[in-house]
Amino acid sequence: MVNVLTTFSRITILAYIIIFTVIDMIQIFEYRLNETVSSILSTIQTVMIVLFLCNSSIVLYFSKDDPRIIGLLIFQLMFFVGFGLLINTITIPVSRALMNNIMLLLCFSFVFLERLNMDRAIRQFVFAVVSLGVCALAVFILRKIPGINRFMMVFAVLGVLSLMLVSLLGKVEYGAKLSLTFGSISIQPSEFVKLSYLFFIAGCIVTWKDFRGFLIAGIGAAVHVLVLVFSRDLGTALIFLATYVFLIFIAYKNYLVLLIEILVASIGGIFAYSYFPHIRTRFIAWTDPLSVVDDKGYQISQSLFAIGTGGWLGSGLNKGMPNKIPVVVKDFIFAAISEEMGTIVAICLILIYMCTCIMIFNVAFNCTYSFYMLVVSGFGIIFTVQTILNIGGVIKFIPSTGVTLPLISYGGSSLLSMMLGIFICQCSEDLWTMPEKHSRRARY
Repeated sequence: MVNVLTTFSRITILAYIIIFTVIDMIQIFEYRLNETVSSILSTIQTVMIVLFLCNSSIVLYFSKDDPRIIGLLIFQLMFFVGFGLLINTITIPVSRALMNNIMLLLCFSFVFLERLNMDRAIRQFVFAVVSLGVCALAVFILRKIPGINRFMMVFAVLGVLSLMLVSLLGKVEYGAKLSLTFGSISIQPSEFVKLSYLFFIAGCIVTWKDFRGFLIAGIGAAVHVLVLVFSRDLGTALIFLATYVFLIFIAYKNYLVLLIEILVASIGGIFAYSYFPHIRTRFIAWTDPLSVVDDKGYQISQSLFAIGTGGWLGSGLNKGMPNKIPVVVKDFIFAAISEEMGTIVAICLILIYMCTCIMIFNVAFNCTYSFYMLVVSGFGIIFTVQTILNIGGVIKFIPSTGVTLPLISYGGSSLLSMMLGIFICQCSEDLWTMPEKHSRRARY
C-alpha cells in the first residue's frame, strides 16, 4: 500500500510542480496577458500548491505513521489562508504570482523538514507563524515613519553593533561565529542585519546623489564586511559585498566602478583563501571531494551521491537516505529534494527561484520612489546571490559557503528575514510617505 502510494505520488507531485513552473515561466516572459488570464493562471498555481502539500503530507503520514503530520497539514493550510488574507488586508498585492512562489517554497520547507526531522518541522512552522505576525507589525511601523531614509546611520550603527556582538560572544559553528544563544533559542543577527544594511545603503544613495553617497555607503559596507570576515562568516560577507557592488551599479550605472569593485572583491577572495583554514578546506573539498571523502569531502560527496541516486524521477518521499548528508536540514536540503523528488523537480525548483528573483526585480523597477526601488532591488540581489551560493555549493558548481536556501532551509532567523523582505517588496508602493518623489529612471 505505502509503496504503491509513494510510486504513484512520484508522478502526481512531478505533474503539480511542472504545471506550476510552466505557468511561472508564462507569467514572467509573456507580457501581453490580460488580468483575467493572469488571475486564472494564478488560481491554477494555488491549486497546485494545495495538491502538492496535501499529496506529500499523505505520503509522509502513511510511510512514517505519525499522526502529527495530518495535524500539521491542517494548520499549514490555515496558515496559507491567513497569509493570503493578511497580504490582501494590509496592501494591494503587487504580485500574486510572487506570493504563489513564496508559498510553494514554504511548502517544500514544511514537507522536507517533516521528512527529515519532525521536531524541527514543528519548530519551523511556529517560526513561520511568528514571522507572519512580525511582518504585519513591521509594515505597520514602516507606514508610521515618514522619510525612513533619514535614519540610515541608525541602521548602520545597529547593524555593525549586532555583528560585533556576534564576533565577540557568538557560538562557533562549522568554523565561523554565526549566532547568539539564549538558552534553547539561537539567533543569527546577520540575517536581520541584511535588511538594515539595505536601508543604510539605499538611504545614502538617495540622500547624497553624488560621490558622497557612493563613498559613505562604501565605508559602511566595508565595516559590515570586515566585521563578518573577523567572525569568519565569509558566506554572508560575500552576500553583503555583492549587494553593495550591484546596488551601486543600479544607482550610478558606472561600469568602471563595477569593474573596480569586482577586482577588489577578487583580491579579498584570495586573501580569504590564504588566511582562513576552513576556506581552504572547503576549496579542497570542492576541487576533488572523492580524494578526501572520509574527511573534508564527505558532505559534498554525500550530496552528489544523493542527487545521482535520485535520478530523473527521484526515489520517492521517505525512500531515500538524505540524513547521511551532514547539516542536510540547513545547507544541503536541496540535495534531499533532488534525491527523493528527482532531477526534474530540482530543475523546476531552480526555475521557480529564477522566476522569483525576476519578479522581485520587476517590483523594484516599477516602484515610484527611488528609496524603496533600491531597497527592493537590494533584497532581490540578496535573494539571488544566496540562492546561487547555496544551490551552487550543493551541486559542486562552486565551493560550499554555508549559507541557507531561502525560505526552504531550517532556521527561524533566515525565514523571518526573508519573509520581511518579501513583505517589503509587496508593500513597497504604499510604504513610502515622504512628499518628494524620485523618478525610477533618475540617475544618481
